[in-house]
Amino acid sequence: MPTIHKALIIDDDEVNNFICVRQIRASSFAEQAEFILNGQDALHSLRTLITEDPDGLPDVIFLDINMPMMNAWEFLAEYDTISGKFPKPIKLFILSSSVYKKDVLKSLEHTTVEEYLFKPLTKDLLERIKTQYFS
Repeated sequence: MPTIHKALIIDDDEVNNFICVRQIRASSFAEQAEFILNGQDALHSLRTLITEDPDGLPDVIFLDINMPMMNAWEFLAEYDTISGKFPKPIKLFILSSSVYKKDVLKSLEHTTVEEYLFKPLTKDLLERIKTQYFS
């Protein structure tokens, strides 16, 4: 099974980020886990990494829907335009507490979204993702 070097959580909820990072580390899902609190900063970071440190790009992104400044849909509109510049595939998952069918269906409109996941991020869910998408 390929090694997942870096997981990135994009979410404005610091408690959720703490839980996600802890789960990722406890389950040995990825060598590194970090979070960014909003979509604008995440896009800036990804664009910078493309040109300055491609090896620093994440292997997997967990993206929340409802965030200030830039929600997931606004983030994805920009992300979709830069994803072709990534030197490696990045698996992007919506990770949300929203159970609205409208949100789930909207996520499927983006070819860069692998799957819509419901919070919380658990050890079992991480294991399934690793097996299904990284083996």
